[in-house]
Amino acid sequence: MRKKTRPVPFLLAALLAALLCACAQQPGGVSASAREQLVAHAGGAVWGYRYTNSREAFDFAYGSGFKYIETDLSLTSDGKVVLIHDWESMARRMLFSPGVRTAGEFTSADSFAGLTLMDADMLADWLRGHKDCRVITDCKDDNAAVIAGLFEAYPELRDRFIVQIYSFDEYDAVKALGAADIILTLYRMAEIYADSLISFGAEHPLWALTIDVSRLSEELLGSLTGAGIRVYAHTVNDLSEFEKWHELGLSGIYTDYFSPARWPY
Repeated sequence: MRKKTRPVPFLLAALLAALLCACAQQPGGVSASAREQLVAHAGGAVWGYRYTNSREAFDFAYGSGFKYIETDLSLTSDGKVVLIHDWESMARRMLFSPGVRTAGEFTSADSFAGLTLMDADMLADWLRGHKDCRVITDCKDDNAAVIAGLFEAYPELRDRFIVQIYSFDEYDAVKALGAADIILTLYRMAEIYADSLISFGAEHPLWALTIDVSRLSEELLGSLTGAGIRVYAHTVNDLSEFEKWHELGLSGIYTDYFSPARWPY
Protein backbone atom coordinates (compact mmCIF):
# COMPACT_ATOMS: atom_id res chain seq x y z
CA MET A 1 0.00 0.00 0.00
CA ARG A 2 1.40 3.40 -0.98
CA LYS A 3 2.20 5.66 1.92
CA LYS A 4 0.52 9.00 2.07
CA THR A 5 2.84 11.99 1.77
CA ARG A 6 2.70 14.44 4.59
CA PRO A 7 2.42 18.16 3.89
CA VAL A 8 5.61 20.09 4.49
CA PRO A 9 5.29 21.97 7.78
CA PHE A 10 4.91 25.72 7.36
CA LEU A 11 8.14 26.55 9.15
CA LEU A 12 10.11 24.11 7.01
CA ALA A 13 8.60 25.54 3.85
CA ALA A 14 9.52 29.05 4.96
CA LEU A 15 13.07 27.91 5.69
CA LEU A 16 13.40 26.33 2.23
CA ALA A 17 12.11 29.54 0.63
CA ALA A 18 14.65 31.60 2.57
CA LEU A 19 17.47 29.30 1.51
CA LEU A 20 16.47 29.57 -2.15
CA CYS A 21 16.37 33.35 -1.84
CA ALA A 22 19.80 33.40 -0.22
CA CYS A 23 21.26 31.42 -3.11
CA ALA A 24 20.39 34.30 -5.43
CA GLN A 25 22.15 36.83 -3.25
CA GLN A 26 25.67 37.88 -2.44
CA PRO A 27 27.31 36.92 0.87
CA GLY A 28 25.65 38.75 3.72
CA GLY A 29 22.21 38.44 2.16
CA VAL A 30 22.63 41.46 -0.14
CA SER A 31 21.51 41.04 -3.73
CA ALA A 32 24.01 41.58 -6.51
CA SER A 33 21.74 44.19 -8.11
CA ALA A 34 21.56 46.23 -4.88
CA ARG A 35 25.34 46.22 -4.53
CA GLU A 36 25.71 47.49 -8.10
CA GLN A 37 22.94 50.08 -7.95
CA LEU A 38 23.86 51.85 -4.72
CA VAL A 39 26.94 53.94 -3.89
CA ALA A 40 27.34 55.28 -0.35
CA HIS A 41 27.70 59.05 -0.72
CA ALA A 42 30.46 60.77 1.31
CA GLY A 43 31.00 57.58 3.27
CA GLY A 44 27.26 57.19 3.77
CA ALA A 45 25.15 58.63 6.55
CA VAL A 46 25.72 57.42 10.10
CA TRP A 47 23.41 58.13 13.07
CA GLY A 48 21.47 60.36 10.69
CA TYR A 49 24.49 62.57 9.86
CA ARG A 50 25.62 63.04 6.26
CA TYR A 51 28.95 64.02 4.68
CA THR A 52 31.04 62.88 7.65
CA ASN A 53 33.43 60.61 5.68
CA SER A 54 34.16 59.05 9.06
CA ARG A 55 35.28 55.55 9.92
CA GLU A 56 31.96 54.96 11.63
CA ALA A 57 30.17 55.93 8.40
CA PHE A 58 32.35 53.54 6.41
CA ASP A 59 31.71 50.73 8.91
CA PHE A 60 27.97 51.37 8.84
CA ALA A 61 27.92 51.47 5.03
CA TYR A 62 29.84 48.22 4.79
CA GLY A 63 27.59 46.57 7.35
CA SER A 64 24.59 47.71 5.29
CA GLY A 65 25.94 45.86 2.26
CA PHE A 66 27.60 48.58 0.20
CA LYS A 67 30.22 47.44 -2.31
CA TYR A 68 31.07 51.00 -3.41
CA ILE A 69 31.72 53.90 -1.05
CA GLU A 70 32.35 57.38 -2.41
CA THR A 71 34.51 59.60 -0.25
CA ASP A 72 35.75 63.18 -0.27
CA LEU A 73 39.52 63.70 -0.29
CA SER A 74 41.13 67.02 0.60
CA LEU A 75 44.69 68.20 1.24
CA THR A 76 45.85 69.47 4.60
CA SER A 77 48.01 72.55 4.99
CA ASP A 78 51.07 70.29 5.02
CA GLY A 79 50.04 68.45 1.85
CA LYS A 80 48.58 65.24 3.29
CA VAL A 81 45.39 63.57 2.11
CA VAL A 82 42.50 63.42 4.57
CA LEU A 83 38.82 62.57 4.28
CA ILE A 84 36.77 65.76 4.57
CA HIS A 85 34.34 67.39 2.18
CA ASP A 86 35.68 70.93 2.60
CA TRP A 87 37.50 73.21 5.00
CA GLU A 88 34.58 75.61 5.40
CA SER A 89 31.10 74.29 6.21
CA MET A 90 32.16 70.68 6.95
CA ALA A 91 35.23 71.78 8.90
CA ARG A 92 32.88 73.93 10.94
CA ARG A 93 30.65 70.89 11.46
CA MET A 94 33.27 68.20 12.06
CA LEU A 95 35.99 70.30 13.74
CA PHE A 96 33.81 73.08 15.19
CA SER A 97 35.52 75.84 13.22
CA PRO A 98 36.51 76.45 9.59
CA GLY A 99 40.06 76.53 8.29
CA VAL A 100 42.62 74.16 6.85
CA ARG A 101 44.46 72.00 9.41
CA THR A 102 47.70 70.08 9.34
CA ALA A 103 47.34 66.32 9.13
CA GLY A 104 48.25 65.96 12.80
CA GLU A 105 45.75 68.58 13.87
CA PHE A 106 43.05 66.92 11.80
CA THR A 107 43.41 63.37 13.10
CA SER A 108 43.96 64.37 16.74
CA ALA A 109 41.18 66.95 16.99
CA ASP A 110 38.00 66.57 18.97
CA SER A 111 35.31 65.83 16.41
CA PHE A 112 31.59 66.16 15.98
CA ALA A 113 29.67 63.40 17.81
CA GLY A 114 32.97 61.70 18.59
CA LEU A 115 33.28 60.43 15.02
CA THR A 116 36.67 59.13 13.88
CA LEU A 117 38.23 61.35 11.23
CA MET A 118 40.40 59.50 8.71
CA ASP A 119 43.56 60.26 6.81
CA ALA A 120 44.84 58.30 3.80
CA ASP A 121 46.71 55.77 5.97
CA MET A 122 43.55 54.99 7.91
CA LEU A 123 41.59 54.65 4.66
CA ALA A 124 44.20 52.23 3.32
CA ASP A 125 44.03 50.16 6.50
CA TRP A 126 40.25 50.10 6.25
CA LEU A 127 40.40 48.87 2.66
CA ARG A 128 42.84 46.12 3.62
CA GLY A 129 40.32 44.89 6.16
CA HIS A 130 37.35 45.05 3.77
CA LYS A 131 38.56 43.29 0.65
CA ASP A 132 35.21 43.18 -1.18
CA CYS A 133 34.67 46.95 -1.07
CA ARG A 134 35.95 49.69 -3.39
CA VAL A 135 36.29 53.44 -2.84
CA ILE A 136 35.18 56.04 -5.38
CA THR A 137 37.31 59.16 -5.07
CA ASP A 138 36.00 62.72 -5.00
CA CYS A 139 39.10 64.91 -4.84
CA LYS A 140 38.51 68.49 -3.79
CA ASP A 141 42.03 69.66 -4.67
CA ASP A 142 44.46 68.77 -7.49
CA ASN A 143 42.89 65.53 -8.66
CA ALA A 144 45.88 64.01 -10.45
CA ALA A 145 48.25 64.95 -7.61
CA VAL A 146 46.02 63.37 -4.96
CA ILE A 147 45.56 60.18 -6.99
CA ALA A 148 49.28 59.99 -7.74
CA GLY A 149 50.01 60.26 -4.02
CA LEU A 150 47.54 57.49 -3.16
CA PHE A 151 48.86 55.15 -5.84
CA GLU A 152 52.47 55.76 -4.85
CA ALA A 153 51.81 55.23 -1.16
CA TYR A 154 49.54 52.19 -1.54
CA PRO A 155 50.35 50.47 -4.86
CA GLU A 156 48.75 47.22 -3.72
CA LEU A 157 45.42 49.04 -3.36
CA ARG A 158 45.46 50.81 -6.72
CA ASP A 159 42.67 48.69 -8.21
CA ARG A 160 40.51 49.22 -5.14
CA PHE A 161 40.03 52.86 -6.10
CA ILE A 162 37.57 54.00 -8.76
CA VAL A 163 38.81 57.44 -9.76
CA GLN A 164 36.42 60.26 -10.57
CA ILE A 165 37.53 62.88 -13.09
CA TYR A 166 35.87 66.25 -13.60
CA SER A 167 36.75 67.12 -17.18
CA PHE A 168 37.73 65.40 -20.40
CA ASP A 169 41.34 66.53 -20.19
CA GLU A 170 41.94 64.78 -16.86
CA TYR A 171 41.40 61.32 -18.30
CA ASP A 172 44.81 60.66 -19.86
CA ALA A 173 46.75 61.87 -16.82
CA VAL A 174 44.76 59.67 -14.42
CA LYS A 175 44.90 56.69 -16.76
CA ALA A 176 48.68 57.10 -17.04
CA LEU A 177 48.91 56.81 -13.26
CA GLY A 178 47.43 53.32 -13.52
CA ALA A 179 43.77 53.88 -12.66
CA ALA A 180 41.90 50.68 -13.49
CA ASP A 181 38.44 52.28 -13.54
CA ILE A 182 37.41 55.88 -14.15
CA ILE A 183 34.14 57.75 -13.64
CA LEU A 184 33.48 61.01 -15.44
CA THR A 185 31.45 63.14 -13.04
CA LEU A 186 29.75 66.20 -14.46
CA TYR A 187 29.07 68.42 -11.46
CA ARG A 188 31.93 70.81 -12.27
CA MET A 189 31.01 71.11 -15.96
CA ALA A 190 29.10 74.27 -16.78
CA GLU A 191 27.66 72.85 -20.00
CA ILE A 192 26.59 69.28 -20.77
CA TYR A 193 26.19 68.05 -24.35
CA ALA A 194 25.19 64.48 -25.10
CA ASP A 195 27.13 64.32 -28.37
CA SER A 196 30.44 65.32 -26.77
CA LEU A 197 29.93 62.91 -23.86
CA ILE A 198 29.14 60.05 -26.23
CA SER A 199 32.14 60.84 -28.42
CA PHE A 200 34.40 60.99 -25.38
CA GLY A 201 33.04 57.72 -23.99
CA ALA A 202 33.58 55.96 -27.31
CA GLU A 203 37.31 56.75 -27.23
CA HIS A 204 37.89 56.66 -23.47
CA PRO A 205 36.52 53.61 -21.62
CA LEU A 206 34.56 54.68 -18.55
CA TRP A 207 33.36 52.67 -15.57
CA ALA A 208 30.40 55.05 -15.50
CA LEU A 209 29.30 58.62 -15.94
CA THR A 210 27.80 60.42 -12.92
CA ILE A 211 25.47 63.40 -13.05
CA ASP A 212 23.61 65.55 -10.55
CA VAL A 213 20.01 64.27 -10.68
CA SER A 214 18.74 67.84 -11.03
CA ARG A 215 20.55 68.09 -14.39
CA LEU A 216 19.35 64.74 -15.70
CA SER A 217 16.77 64.59 -18.49
CA GLU A 218 15.04 61.73 -20.26
CA GLU A 219 16.65 62.76 -23.55
CA LEU A 220 20.16 62.89 -22.08
CA LEU A 221 19.80 59.61 -20.22
CA GLY A 222 18.39 57.87 -23.28
CA SER A 223 21.23 59.12 -25.47
CA LEU A 224 23.94 58.04 -23.03
CA THR A 225 22.53 54.61 -22.23
CA GLY A 226 21.80 54.07 -25.92
CA ALA A 227 25.51 54.58 -26.54
CA GLY A 228 26.36 51.93 -23.93
CA ILE A 229 27.43 54.35 -21.17
CA ARG A 230 26.44 53.43 -17.63
CA VAL A 231 24.91 56.41 -15.85
CA TYR A 232 24.70 57.06 -12.10
CA ALA A 233 22.91 60.01 -10.50
CA HIS A 234 23.65 61.86 -7.25
CA THR A 235 22.49 62.40 -4.60
CA VAL A 236 19.22 60.44 -4.47
CA ASN A 237 17.40 59.74 -1.19
CA ASP A 238 13.88 59.43 -2.52
CA LEU A 239 12.70 56.03 -3.76
CA SER A 240 10.18 57.39 -6.24
CA GLU A 241 12.91 59.51 -7.83
CA PHE A 242 15.12 56.44 -8.22
CA GLU A 243 12.22 54.44 -9.66
CA LYS A 244 11.47 57.12 -12.24
CA TRP A 245 14.99 57.17 -13.62
CA HIS A 246 15.64 53.46 -13.14
CA GLU A 247 12.74 52.66 -15.47
CA LEU A 248 14.41 54.89 -18.07
CA GLY A 249 17.75 53.10 -17.85
CA LEU A 250 19.66 54.67 -14.94
CA SER A 251 22.28 52.21 -13.67
CA GLY A 252 22.45 53.41 -10.09
CA ILE A 253 22.61 56.24 -7.58
CA TYR A 254 24.80 57.79 -4.94
CA THR A 255 22.74 57.84 -1.77
CA ASP A 256 23.01 58.88 1.85
CA TYR A 257 20.36 56.71 3.46
CA PHE A 258 19.28 53.75 1.34
CA SER A 259 20.64 50.37 2.44
CA PRO A 260 21.57 47.57 0.00
CA ALA A 261 20.51 45.06 2.67
CA ARG A 262 16.97 46.49 2.53
CA TRP A 263 16.84 47.45 -1.14
CA PRO A 264 13.69 46.36 -3.05
CA TYR A 265 15.36 46.20 -6.50
